[in-house]
Amino acid sequence: MANNFTHVGLLQHGAVEAGDVFCGELDTPLSKAGWKQLKQAFGRSSADWDAVVTSPRMQCASFAEWFAQKQDLPLVRDERLREIHFGEWEGHNPQEVMATHPEQLAEWWVNPAQVSPAGGESFGDFRARVLDAWTELGRAYRGERVLVVTHALVIRTVLAHVLQMPDERLLALNIEYGALTRLRVLRDRSGEWASLLAHGCG
Repeated sequence: MANNFTHVGLLQHGAVEAGDVFCGELDTPLSKAGWKQLKQAFGRSSADWDAVVTSPRMQCASFAEWFAQKQDLPLVRDERLREIHFGEWEGHNPQEVMATHPEQLAEWWVNPAQVSPAGGESFGDFRARVLDAWTELGRAYRGERVLVVTHALVIRTVLAHVLQMPDERLLALNIEYGALTRLRVLRDRSGEWASLLAHGCG
């Protein structure tokens, strides 16, 4: 039975040089504070993982590459784990977006699944690719422990799926920089069963 379990750690990347702006397609390096957040949590980690999977965005992949090399772990980049594309909001902070698109941003805070910024990715398309990646993790890493370095809305979408939360509660899930969410997936003859083990731990 134990070999049917996959343990997944969803790691939110650290703070970035671009600051607190909407970063979906935006490639931005980790700031010094961001590197410190991640290294404090994982730099002294024992061999607790069997593999690392990362979003290809720089803010995720740079740490994933460093950690995988340090721990001598296989590393996979998965395009499906990118953050949602925020369209015209990319590179702008919420205050700036509020000044130009106040009603749209207010609607997004209430339910991000119902609002797509101009030029951005639809939430339906985003959720489909994220959950496709999530399903594959349970299959590809059965019996293993995989660390996934990704973005806040990706983590929220997976958690909402596992916990069967309504879309309007997505942003109620607080995702801090450098925080880890641990889940366990069981696959057996009756299907796939996922459970939340810990959320927001360092």
